This record gives sequence, structure tokens and C-alpha cells, in this order.
Amino acid sequence: MPLKHAILGLLNYADMTGYDIDRYFKSSIAFFWHAQTSQIYKELTTLTDKNWVDSDIVYQSDKPNKKVFHITEEGKLELHRWLADAELSDIMKYKNPLLIKIFFSSEIDIDQTMRLLEKYIRECSEVIDHMNEDLNKIPDFEAQIHKDNESFYWGMTMTYGFMYYQNEIKWANWCIDKLKEKIS
Repeated sequence: MPLKHAILGLLNYADMTGYDIDRYFKSSIAFFWHAQTSQIYKELTTLTDKNWVDSDIVYQSDKPNKKVFHITEEGKLELHRWLADAELSDIMKYKNPLLIKIFFSSEIDIDQTMRLLEKYIRECSEVIDHMNEDLNKIPDFEAQIHKDNESFYWGMTMTYGFMYYQNEIKWANWCIDKLKEKIS
């Protein structure tokens, strides 16, 4: 399951609290794999049960105690096994609720479909703006994990994200143009 492995990947960089994992997730992985905070904590429990992750309580006198998670050797083996797995059947399954709506949009007014597409363009543009903001955070995160070459691979996923959302905007504009042609 990609969420489990995303968490293992983050913990392979550094020991983190659940809060840290959630924060790093939202500023990086969330652009291509959405997860709610509650899902992250649920997966941490599962990972602990599988002995892929362990935790320690850090006692603090001036703040609440915190639980710091770290990847185990078994967790590292699982992460490496998953990364090396060339099976793509799950990767090639695609679900997009917007496309379901567009597929059946003959049931509503063209103006409603155009408004939906315009809203989608705005939301894609907002994601691109957030990605640009988070692009500036990469050097800080890389400095914290003390591993070489990570930003090279992060750059690949960021480029994918930029290209994906730019293409979504291009496609939505194309659809709007087609709808305008239909009503003229």
C-alpha cells in the first residue's frame, strides 16, 4: 500500500513524530498521494504492529510528551522490497471523479459543465502555486535528513506534478473551447 510505504520512506530519512510525518507529507507527497492526518496515524499503528516501525516516548517538562517513530530493519527491508517491485497493475488503475462528471455532463446545462471546468482550472492553478512555495522548502528538508541525491528524485516528482497540473489546465481549457463551439 503506497501510504504505508510513503511513511516508511519518510522515516527512512529521519526519526519523526506523527505531527512531523503529517507536516512533511502535506508539503511534498500530498501533491501526488493524498492522505488525511487520521489515515497517517492509523497507518503508523499498522506499521508498528508489523514491526516495520518502532517508537520512543520523549519526555518533556515544559511541553506534552511526544512519541517519536523510527523505521526498523524489517521496515527498511520492506521499503526496499516495495521500491524494487516492478509490478505496475495497481499503478495503472486510474480513478478520476471529474472525468465521471464530464462523461455524464450531457444531463446538465453546458454552462454548468463550463463552470465545473473553470473551477477545476482555478484549483489546479492553486496546487501549482502551493508546489512553487514548497519547492523553496526542499533545501531545508534535505539538510535535515542528511542523505545525498534525495533532491534529484524529489525534483522528478515535483516536475511530474507541475507537468500533470499544467496538462490538466490545458485539457480543461480545451474542453471549455469545445463546449463554446457547441453552443455557438
